[in-house]
Amino acid sequence: MIHKQILAGIALLILLTSTVFFIAYRANTELQDIVTSQFNTQQLLLARNIALDIETHFEFIETALTTYMSSDNYDLQAKTRSSYQILKSWQVLALGKLAVPGDQGLLISSPEIDSLQDLGLKFPWDEFKEHMSSGPHSPFFHSQTIKPENGPFAHTHVQFIAAVSQPGMSAPVNADPPLGSAASFILVDAMGIAHRYAHGVVSGLTGYPWVIDNKGYFMYHVEKDFVGNNSFNVRSERNPDISYQRINTLVADKLLKGKEGTDWYISGWHWNMKREMKKLFAYSPALIVPAENDESNAVLWSVGLAVPESEVYGLIQPVVIRQWIVAGIFMFTFVAGLMVLYLISLRWNQDLAGKVEEKTRHLMTSETLLRKEKEKVELSLQALLETQQELVRSERFAAIGEAASHLSHEIKNPLMLMSGFATQVMRTLQENDPGREKLQIVSQEAKRLEKMLNQVRDFTRPQSPSKTKSQINNLIQETVKLVKEELDLVNVNLSLNLSPELPEAKVDQSQIKQVLINLVKNAWEATPGGGSITISSNLVNNRIQVTVEDTGAGISKDKQKEIFNPFFTTKDKGTGLGLAVTYRIIQDHQGEIRMDSKLGKGTTFSFYLPLY
Repeated sequence: MIHKQILAGIALLILLTSTVFFIAYRANTELQDIVTSQFNTQQLLLARNIALDIETHFEFIETALTTYMSSDNYDLQAKTRSSYQILKSWQVLALGKLAVPGDQGLLISSPEIDSLQDLGLKFPWDEFKEHMSSGPHSPFFHSQTIKPENGPFAHTHVQFIAAVSQPGMSAPVNADPPLGSAASFILVDAMGIAHRYAHGVVSGLTGYPWVIDNKGYFMYHVEKDFVGNNSFNVRSERNPDISYQRINTLVADKLLKGKEGTDWYISGWHWNMKREMKKLFAYSPALIVPAENDESNAVLWSVGLAVPESEVYGLIQPVVIRQWIVAGIFMFTFVAGLMVLYLISLRWNQDLAGKVEEKTRHLMTSETLLRKEKEKVELSLQALLETQQELVRSERFAAIGEAASHLSHEIKNPLMLMSGFATQVMRTLQENDPGREKLQIVSQEAKRLEKMLNQVRDFTRPQSPSKTKSQINNLIQETVKLVKEELDLVNVNLSLNLSPELPEAKVDQSQIKQVLINLVKNAWEATPGGGSITISSNLVNNRIQVTVEDTGAGISKDKQKEIFNPFFTTKDKGTGLGLAVTYRIIQDHQGEIRMDSKLGKGTTFSFYLPLY
C-alpha cells in the first residue's frame, strides 16, 4: 500500500513539474508576443507621424505655389525673390515660371538663372502635359524624384511641383501652338524633406526610421551610403551573404503600394553591430498625391521604422528570469510540503479516522437542529410577508415598516446562528463527506433568506436620495460592467443606444444604479432561453428618458396593473420588491416610470428624471 502511494506521489510530482514548466514557457511566449505587438504598434504610430509630417509639408508647398501663381505681374521678379527667401527654409531650392511647353528657358526664377540646364535638370514637360490634359484630380503636378546630372544640387534628389499659371487652368498645355500658357513650379529638396522629419526619431533604444520614394530609392537612412540608392540593391551590395528576399518583397508588395502595417525582416547590421539579425518593422505611406480612381495616379513615399528583435526582448528579460525563479521556488516549496504532509498523514491516519467518525455523529445531530431552525425561519418569513401584504392593502405603509423591521431583527439572529453553525461544521468535514452537500444547501438557503430580509428592510426604510450632478450615460455604462458577465453566462446580448448630448441631472447615483440593475435583472430573467436587451437614453421634454427593452415572453394584461405593487411577483423565488423599490426610488426623484408589454414580444420599462 505504502509502495503504491510513493509511486503515485512521484507520478503526481512529475506531472505537476511538467505542468508548471509548461505554463511558465507558455507565459514567456505569450509575454514576448504581447511585447512585440505593443512595440510594433508604437513603431507604427511613429511611422504615421513622420508620414503625416511629410504629407503636410507637401501640402504647404502646394499652398505656397497657389499663392505665388495668384500674384499679379507687377514687379514679378521681386516677388519671386521674396517668395524664395521665405520658402527656402522649407527645403525649396528654386521657384519660377516656364514660358513655352517643351522649353527649358525660364521667364522668372529665384535664384536667377537662365535655364534649368544650369541646375543639371530638365523640366518633365511630357509628364506635365499628360497629367494636366487628362483632367487630374489634383491641379498640381508632382514629378518623380530626380537626381541632377550636375550643378549645385547634384548631391541630392529633387522634385518638381508645378501647375498651369497663365492664362488659366482652362488653357490646354499641349495646344499647338501653345495658347500663352505657362507653368509655375517649385523645386524642392526631396532628401532634405525626408531628413527634416525622420532624422532624430528613435524607436525604443536604438531603432531608426528610413524613407523611400515611389521608385524604392532611399530619401533618408541613418546609413549615409544608403541615401539616394535603390533599396532593392544597396543592401545586397553591402553584404551579399544574407538573403534580403523578405524585406524586398515587403517593399514591393506593401510599401510601394501604399499599404500600412507591421512585420519583420532579416538584416545584416544595426548601427555598429555587424551580424545577421531579425528586426521588427512598422511601415506607413505618405500620400503626397492620393489616388482617386486609379492608383497609378498616386504619388507616395513610404516610411519604415526598424529595431532589432533582441533589443525588444531584452526589455522583458529580467521579468522572464524572475518568472523562472518563482517557478523553481514554488516547485521546491511544493515538494518539501508534500513530503511533510505525507509523513504527517501516515502518523495521524488512525486518529483522523476516529475524529471523522465523531464529527459525523455530531453532524447528524447538528443537521437535525439546523433543519428545525430553517423551518422556524421559513415560518417567520412567511408570517412577515403575509403581515406586510395585509398592511399594504389597508394603506398603512408606516405600520409595514415597523413590523418588517422588528421581524427582520428577530429572524436575522437564528439565520446568523444557522449559517455560522453550518460553516463551522463544514470545516471539520472531508471534501468527499456526503454531509457537506446538505450543509451547503442549509448555508445557501440561509444566505437567500438573509438577502430577502435585506430587500424587505430596504423597502420599508426608504432613504432620501443624496443627489449630485451626474451623467446618466456614465451610470448606465457602469451598471453594464456589473452585469455583463452574468448576461454572457445566460446567453443574453446587451446593447446600448445612448444619446451623446445628454445633459447632467441631479440624482442619487447609488439609487439610480439600483433601478438599472433591477430592470436589467428582470429583463434577463424574462428571457431564459437567450435573447437581447437594449438600454437607451434620450432627452424628452426637458426630462431624461431611460428605457430598458427586452425580447422576453412579455407580461399579461391582468398582471400589468399590479406589477409595481409590493410583494407582487411572477417568479418562483422572487420577493416582489424589486419593482416596488424601483417605483419608490423614481418617485423620490420626482420622476415617472412606465411599462409597456406584449405577450410573446417583450417588455419595455421607461423612466423619466428631471434635470434638477
